[in-house]
This record gives sequence, structure tokens and C-alpha cells, in this order.
Amino acid sequence: MATTPPDLAPIRAQVYKDPRPKEFFDQFHARSRTRDKLRRTMARLDDPNAGPLTDEELDELDAFLLDEDGPPDAMDMSMLDGFLTAVVCGPETILPSEWMPWVWDAEHGRDGPDFPDNKRARRIIALLMRHYNDIALTLFNEPEFYEPLFSINPNDGDPIPIIDEWCMGFMIAVRLREQAWQPMIAHAPEWTSTMFLYGTKAGWEQHEQDEPSLERHREYAAGLADAVRNIHRYWLDRRSGQMAEGIAPFVPRREPIRNPDKVGRNDPCPCGSGRKYKQCHGSAERLH
Repeated sequence: MATTPPDLAPIRAQVYKDPRPKEFFDQFHARSRTRDKLRRTMARLDDPNAGPLTDEELDELDAFLLDEDGPPDAMDMSMLDGFLTAVVCGPETILPSEWMPWVWDAEHGRDGPDFPDNKRARRIIALLMRHYNDIALTLFNEPEFYEPLFSINPNDGDPIPIIDEWCMGFMIAVRLREQAWQPMIAHAPEWTSTMFLYGTKAGWEQHEQDEPSLERHREYAAGLADAVRNIHRYWLDRRSGQMAEGIAPFVPRREPIRNPDKVGRNDPCPCGSGRKYKQCHGSAERLH
């Protein structure tokens, strides 16, 4: 279950020294442009829709998530990045069918977006899955290049990373498998200490009491990439050890949710057209 984000305005004013205007959301922590450019070029030789998201595609996905006509509790791009990072590097496999509802509804994981048409739905889902795959491939194949995606405060040329959204996203994913995360948290609590501090209500209350300096805040932000690499390596090694001992990693079984009122594909369409549902409002070309 996701934690409810606290009122962060007073704390942000203290940590960031000034209120945060909306445009901060439009500026992201720079990743390794050399690495991204090379990987994008290599990926697009085979598939123009593969590889890391471009800056334009990141902006496109972020704009959809923050659209005022979209789901009111959708994640922003930074929170999404933290959330998907924890999904990728966590103790158990979480399928998109389970984690994706939390992207649209970070509070409860229930509401979904109202896509204008099927083409737009495919486009947004494709961008979402490419970002997920990019995080996974980077952590598995070239973890030294992994970097979280933060919003930044330009701060007159001395940028300040804004990490609370990223940490909140990470903690939402942790709570999807809270008990399964406990062995790692007990083994090395320092790896998730920043996520707890910035991504939970209890952490922000501690934050207020400790009143960390801006320098300390930068240290917290700078340490997140190494923490993620350590977490990913821990669970990778643990799963490898279990497989070597003949122990299958635990994947909880879930019975499918069946809707007794669902219209069958070959049933008459409820709109009254007389056609089969799959040929009318259940057609792949129709999205509601």
C-alpha cells in the first residue's frame, strides 16, 4: 500500500531555499549524454522505436502524466522513474498488469487514464515500457551507467536535485512487496535510508527535526545511484544463489479476477446493433 505524501511545501522552502515553480518539473537531472546518444544510435539501427527515451519523448510522457485532464493522482516522470527502478531491482517479479495501475493512480492503484483513441494508448504504453526496459537493461548489462531521473531546481546556475518525488515512487513499489524487501533492508538499511527519508511521511518528519544542510541534501541525492546498484546486485545474487541450490525464486500465484458481467467476444454487442461484440464495440479499433 502506498504511503500518503505529506505536505512538503514548508520543507521544500527550507531545503531548496525558495518555493518551487512549476517549470522545475520540466527540467530533469542530466543523464550521461554520451552513453545515451551511443545506445540510441545503436538501438535505432535495428528498431527506430527502441532504446532509451529521447528528451522529446521524456517530455511527451511527462506531459501526458501531468495533463490536467488526465488521472488526478498520476505520477510525474521523476516519480515514475523511481517507481520503475524499484520494480526492476526488487526481490520479486512484478508484472506490468500489476504495477501499471499505480502509474496512473499513485494513491490507490485503481484509476486509469482516459485515452482519446487506440493510437494514443499504444503510444503512451510503448513509451512507458521502453523506459521500464531501459532501466532494466542498464542495471543488468551496464549498471555503472545507471542514473536516476530527478527534477532539478536551476537555482541561478547552481542546480539543486529534487529527489522527493523519485523517492516516493520508489517506496510505492517497495510497498507492493513490503515483506519480501525485509531481508535486504535488515542486511543493509543504509541502501534504502534516503528513500525512506524523502519518500515517506515518517521520513519527512525526521527530515524536519534534523534540518539537514543543502550540502547534506546533495550528498543524499548523489548516493542514490550507488544505492540502487547495490540493491539490484543484492537481489540478483540472492536469486542466483537460490537457483544454484535448486530453490525457485518465490513468485506469488494470483487467481485471475473474473467479471461475471463481462460481455463475451462472441456474444451480441450490448449496444443493440445485432453484431457480435468482437465485431462492434469489442473491436480492436474501438477504445472506450
